[in-house]
Amino acid sequence: MDVKTKIISQYIKDLSFENPRGPFPFAKKGERPAIKVMVDVKASSTTQENIYEVILSVNVTASHLDDNVFLIDLIYQGIFEIENLTDDVKEAYLLIECPRILFPFARRIIYDLHADGGLPPLLLDTVNFAELYKNRKAENSSEVN
Repeated sequence: MDVKTKIISQYIKDLSFENPRGPFPFAKKGERPAIKVMVDVKASSTTQENIYEVILSVNVTASHLDDNVFLIDLIYQGIFEIENLTDDVKEAYLLIECPRILFPFARRIIYDLHADGGLPPLLLDTVNFAELYKNRKAENSSEVN
């Protein structure tokens, strides 16, 4: 059977934006800040059958010459109804497919927030959630050994 996914709701659960110096760090075109992006995903089932919560956390920081330029912390949550999800694929599906659906929305929020903060456009690269999942599984198995 095919897995059927329906988004019941998606929303900003928490959002923080710090831009202490405004657009001034970008006054000189040749100087670009070092931007670091960290992404994390968590998922859980709810008390309702076939209903799952997936939390996508995105942290973006930028620094230039040891000064913090900006910080964005976004926690974006999706509530999914997923039918025909078997136990053998549940974890991978929730941590790969669901955040893949949520990411474009989170990316757009960060893009708009960055621009509204007076900073140049910031379009995050796509995230390979399968690779992120694989790396997390490898880290967890090495911690056990």
